[in-house]
Amino acid sequence: MIEIFLIAASTENAQRVVERLDDSGVRYRLRTAYGSVRQLRMHAHLIRNADLLIVDDANLDAHGLDGIEETLACAPTLHCMLVTPAPSIALLGAAMRVGVSHVLSWPLEPEAVGDALARIDAAKGGCEQRGARIVSLASSKGGSGTTLVAVNLACALAAQRNRRVLLIDLSQQFADASLLLADRPPPMTLADLCARDEPLDAGLFDACAMHVRPNLDLLAGAGDPLKAAELLPAQLERVLAWVRERYDAVLIDIGQSLNPLTIRALAHSDAICMVVRQHPLHLHGARRMLDIFRELGHPASKVRVVVNQYEKSARINLPMLERTLGAKVAHQLPRDDRHVNDALSRGVPVVIAARDSTLAQGLGLLANMLWPAGAERHRSVPGRLLAAWPEVLPQLKPGV
Repeated sequence: MIEIFLIAASTENAQRVVERLDDSGVRYRLRTAYGSVRQLRMHAHLIRNADLLIVDDANLDAHGLDGIEETLACAPTLHCMLVTPAPSIALLGAAMRVGVSHVLSWPLEPEAVGDALARIDAAKGGCEQRGARIVSLASSKGGSGTTLVAVNLACALAAQRNRRVLLIDLSQQFADASLLLADRPPPMTLADLCARDEPLDAGLFDACAMHVRPNLDLLAGAGDPLKAAELLPAQLERVLAWVRERYDAVLIDIGQSLNPLTIRALAHSDAICMVVRQHPLHLHGARRMLDIFRELGHPASKVRVVVNQYEKSARINLPMLERTLGAKVAHQLPRDDRHVNDALSRGVPVVIAARDSTLAQGLGLLANMLWPAGAERHRSVPGRLLAAWPEVLPQLKPGV
């Protein structure tokens, strides 16, 4: 069943949308509000749990999509359908850039609505079977702090919720996530695991993984560029398919390298976290990296730009940074040299060494953004509970 949130301009338009939803033959549950795209923020807590957002607004234009972009940024699994009388070429292009799935015009064609719902229903069914939500963390230049962010996100996820979390260090240069997590070398690495000819099972994986905490594991990187270069995309794909069914959250630190291995990791990721800093060289590379993501077929709604070591007084402020990148900033992590240096010297993540710091709190918020509660993967495992809709809006229409 698809959960749908409709914001309609009128009751008449809402009824016309419902008729097309009924014609689709796809089972759905609908919640309806009335207004325009400007009212999206008022319903953010409900939209976050939906599979499909339908916006009916006759005044939509290319400059009025900020609210939709913000909504999609906070709900990585959300699909969006815009309905407007005569969408312009500029609106179609802008909608695609912010991650809108479908732009339809009145009168609604049954085939267009039916096809859209069928694809969403199929994608939702595939996601429910796939298990863990996978997020890759990328950077465009060394010194962005991607590994530090990845390590702390893994710890924050493991501490905040009763989840099994896995961090995969795919960095091909230094692969030092193990030192940041536990200040000790790993028993084996991802390269060692992939080099084995034997079938991948729990015993082999357990011998290769670094068990940092009861619900937090690490597959360490090779630490040797030559050894890392021997890894094959098919080997990584086998590992990802295996861990997806056995963990609740998987993080992949791909570093700054784009190669067949990291491109395969991105393809298997549900979201990409692009870590940048307020420096011209970082932004130059980040802009090119974002262009490459688009060329690889990753929609803008899949990518989250995160500013690390953010300084409000920096010469490159957020508006300038966003103009340079051509993308909105989803989150900022404050600069905190004192707590970071202390944590690094102790080999303990910041979220543990300084859990009350502003940086630790920011990392916790980022974890909630990248792994929202509404995007939990539901598997047939005892104890998994399906998230319920909040009982706020009274309009509830069961599907066929």
